[in-house]
Amino acid sequence: MSEKIWLFSDSTSDITHEEAERWNIGIVPLRVNVGETTYREFYDITPEEYWDILEREQELPSTTQVAMESFAEQYRMAKEAGCTHCIGLLINGKGSGTYQTSCIIRDMFYEEHGTDMKIELIDSEKYAYLYGSVIIEAAKLRENGASFDTIVADIKDRLSRIRAYLGVYNLKHLRKSGRISGGAAFVGDALGMKPVMLVDNASVDVVMKVRGEKNLVPKLVELAAAEAEHPEKQTAFLFHAKVEEERLADAEQRLLAAGFGGVMRRPLGMAVTTNTGPLSIAVGFYRRSDV
Repeated sequence: MSEKIWLFSDSTSDITHEEAERWNIGIVPLRVNVGETTYREFYDITPEEYWDILEREQELPSTTQVAMESFAEQYRMAKEAGCTHCIGLLINGKGSGTYQTSCIIRDMFYEEHGTDMKIELIDSEKYAYLYGSVIIEAAKLRENGASFDTIVADIKDRLSRIRAYLGVYNLKHLRKSGRISGGAAFVGDALGMKPVMLVDNASVDVVMKVRGEKNLVPKLVELAAAEAEHPEKQTAFLFHAKVEEERLADAEQRLLAAGFGGVMRRPLGMAVTTNTGPLSIAVGFYRRSDV
């Protein structure tokens, strides 16, 4: 029997509508509460609109994991489409209950419909387009006739190698989200210190601080170039929120000058910017095996 594979991810993967349609990838939405209003990411609100909310609102919006019925709908649609396999690639399980919920609904689906359609759920241990790019690569393999086992192996290999360094220009939202203390934010702003964080292995950790806004992008590029595997053969990801075009263009030119074969800009969605704020920028890349 030939395989027919269904692919889906959650909205925090930062996949665009055009990508989801082109590669036939289902998207289940995380939700955000702004006052009395609830928005579904991807369907009701854009990243740019959310950045404006973060700047405007005094109270930090609260994010809510994917609703149970959204997962049930993906499994049901896959079953009705005659799929033999279903693969879901989801946001870091340590930062969200989304992955755990997807597993619970899968088990309920198995109880009702049987296990003849295999459902493989993968905790990306990543955020944003770090894993969104991986599910798109999986869709390309599917289009070229790759097997389920090949696709799953490729997803896991890519997840083990992709990472990002993230910098924040303003510490206000890191303080609001509890990532740093109010005292640390006050001192950091007073001294002009900007944190650099490594996004990898199911965590976001501050690895160093740089003094002054002008030094943030050069440090991100330096770290990425030093760790990248054959940078000339890969496209670096330039993740950003509401950062000035001048800074983005500078980061892009620095990445190319550092030896990367290309640069792809991607806006950051709710999961990252709720914690870091709209003045955030990051560089994503595939690391060497010895890093």
